[in-house]
Amino acid sequence: MPPPPPEAPAVAPSPPRGSGPFQPPTAAPLRPAAPAQGRPRPGMAWPRRVRSRSRSPSGWRRGGAAAAAGGGGGGMGSTGRRVLRAGLALGALALVLQGLRGWLASKRYEFTPAEIAQLARHHAGLDHELAFSKIIVELRKKHPGHILPDEDLQWVFVNAGGWMGSMCLLHASLTEYVLLFGTAVDTGGHSGRYWADISDTVISGTFRQWKEGTTRSEIYYPGDTIVHQAGEATSVQWSAGTWMVEYGRGFIPSTLAFALADTLFSTQDFVTLFYTLRVYAKGLLLEANAFFSTLGC
Repeated sequence: MPPPPPEAPAVAPSPPRGSGPFQPPTAAPLRPAAPAQGRPRPGMAWPRRVRSRSRSPSGWRRGGAAAAAGGGGGGMGSTGRRVLRAGLALGALALVLQGLRGWLASKRYEFTPAEIAQLARHHAGLDHELAFSKIIVELRKKHPGHILPDEDLQWVFVNAGGWMGSMCLLHASLTEYVLLFGTAVDTGGHSGRYWADISDTVISGTFRQWKEGTTRSEIYYPGDTIVHQAGEATSVQWSAGTWMVEYGRGFIPSTLAFALADTLFSTQDFVTLFYTLRVYAKGLLLEANAFFSTLGC
């Protein structure tokens, strides 16, 4: 007969919960949690959540761009400031032009178109060099101190509008000029559009003009006067040996842009550019001297 299995050791019973030297704290009785703030009561629908764009990085970028465009806080943006500056500049330019027109209309001029045309017609048909010398003498008698002296008279090339000619400046100011003009070769091109009225009286040769908006040209001969109003544009053509006397009235510095454009951007004949600016400066200095002489300075 096999021996009986060994008996399991006796285990002391665990002390009842809450007895002994260490007693855990007694938990408070559980109470149902109060509904959270804004939590809907039974039977109510959940409110729709609206996501704020400004809380996301993309929203921050959009908000920053909007603030930059709007100048922040509803101020004037950069585009608005540019528009305002452009408007102010245009307004100032309009005032300057209006003042310039009023000044040109009210000022006293030294010459008249009729005087220059009549003087040129009186010598039309002569050899152009003889006619020019007589015209210079008579102008100096009628307008002492306003015609450049002989040592300052110079024939200077003019390249403009595709044509090439030569000029000899006799008088120049901010509002008037008198010059001799012509060409020894056939030439033609664009007349230019000026802020000045220009009249030419032919001494020799022929001048052909094709006016804007027409389909026929006109030919002018010695003794004829051609008037080019401010703002007009024509096609012009001179035959070889055409010489004339020219008078311009208006804002003369504005005509230099056309007169020097081909020299600057086509021929790049900077010697001619220097000659042109130098003789015009001499004319201005002569007029300044005449003006201060009338004031007794």
